[in-house]
Amino acid sequence: MAKSAEVKLAIFGRAGVGKSALVVRFLTKRFIWEYDPTLESTYRHQATIDDEVVSMEILDTAGNQRFVVLVLFL
Repeated sequence: MAKSAEVKLAIFGRAGVGKSALVVRFLTKRFIWEYDPTLESTYRHQATIDDEVVSMEILDTAGNQRFVVLVLFL
């Protein structure tokens, strides 16, 4: 029986650098070419890595200054 793990990820960066495109590429294997500013999105995904089921929660943050403070706590 496969073990289960839970991972929470947060993606930070300046506006327009490709945070959302990177997340969508990881989840769907396709790349988004057009720029559409993100307010904030949360995605859930499951993958099997080394016979372990990994549940991921991915927070795609907006590229604004209010998240700079959060980086200090990581």
